[in-house]
Amino acid sequence: MGLFRRKKEAGTEEKSHFYHRFAQQELAGWSPVITAKVVVIYFFVVAAVCVALGVPVLVASLGIVQYSVRYDDQGPMAGFNDQARHNLAAARSARLHERGGAGVTIPVEIQVERDMQPPVYVYYSLHSFYQNHKRYVRSRNDGQLAGKTKDPNVKCQPQQFVGGNASQPINPCGLIAWSLFNDSFSATVAGPAGAQSTPLNLSESGIAWGYDKTHLYGAYRPTNFNSDPAYRGGNMSTVPVNQNEHLMVWMKPAAKPSFRKLWAIIRDPIPAGSVVRIVVQNRFNTYDFGGAKEFVLSTNSWMGGKNLFLGVAYLVVGGLAFLTALAFLVANYTGCFGALRRRKFGDVSVLSWNRK
Repeated sequence: MGLFRRKKEAGTEEKSHFYHRFAQQELAGWSPVITAKVVVIYFFVVAAVCVALGVPVLVASLGIVQYSVRYDDQGPMAGFNDQARHNLAAARSARLHERGGAGVTIPVEIQVERDMQPPVYVYYSLHSFYQNHKRYVRSRNDGQLAGKTKDPNVKCQPQQFVGGNASQPINPCGLIAWSLFNDSFSATVAGPAGAQSTPLNLSESGIAWGYDKTHLYGAYRPTNFNSDPAYRGGNMSTVPVNQNEHLMVWMKPAAKPSFRKLWAIIRDPIPAGSVVRIVVQNRFNTYDFGGAKEFVLSTNSWMGGKNLFLGVAYLVVGGLAFLTALAFLVANYTGCFGALRRRKFGDVSVLSWNRK
C-alpha cells in the first residue's frame, strides 16, 4: 500500500508542475468584465492621449514655413508657337536636348511672407517619377558603391556595360545611379523695402547621412559613368563617390511617385517680405514621361517637415473617442438610446432561453 501511495503522491507532485498545468490548460484564467464604466474610462483615456499628442504636433507643423514653385514649365520652356502646343511635352524635350549639357536656364521667384529662420532646407520635388518600380529599385550594386568590387552585377542591366562591352564596366552601375538628378540651382535674396539683392549660400554639404558617407560609399571616382549630359544624370558625378552627397541622397528610392529630396541647406535667415530669385539649370528631362519639377524652401521643426495630416488625424481620433465615451456615459446613466439603455449587470432573465 505504501508503494502505491508513494506513486500517487509522485503523480500529484508532477501534475502540479507548471509546465504540466500549462500544457494541459489548467492554469488559472481571468477575463476582464467590460462594463459601461470601463468602456467610458477607456475612451476618455484614448481621447486625452490623442488630443495631447495632436495639439503639439499640429502646432509644430503649422509653425513650419514652406514655399514651392514649379519651374519646368517656366521661362524658355513656356514659350511655344501654336503648332508646338499640340505636342507640348515633345517640344519641351526637344528644346532641352538642343541645349546639351548646359541645360535650359530658367529664372523663378518666391515671395517670402513669413520669417524663415535657419536652417532653411532646399529640396527638389519630382512628380510622376516611379522610383519604387521593382526593376528600378533592384538596379544597383551596393558592393560596387562601397568600393569592394569594380565589376557590376546582372541586376544593373541595362546599365551594366558601355554598349554591352564587358571590357567597359559602368561604375557605379544600374538605373538609379544612371538617372541621377542633375538640375542645379543658384539663388539671390532681395530684402524687404527694396533692399539690394545678395547671393544666398546654398550649402551642398551635410545633406547625406554621415553613416552613408563613411560606410556605404567608397573613395573612388566613377568610371564609364553616364557621360551624356543631355540625358538624365549625365556627366554629373565628377568627384569621388563618398563625396558626392547628391548621389547618396538620390540612391535612396522614394516610396511614392511624387517625392522630394534634399539638395542644399541655407544657414542664413530669410526675413519676411524678401524675394528669393532662383536660377535653375534645367537638365533633368521630365517631359518624356509627363512629370513635373518643383523648387522647395522649407524650415523644420522637432517633428521634421511639414505634415498637417498627422496632427489632424490625432485630433480626429481623439474627438471621435470623446464623443463615443460621452454617448456611452449618457446611455448608461440615463437609459436612453434604446438598446443601449442601462440594465442590471449579470441579469440572467435576459438570456434567450429565459425569455421564451
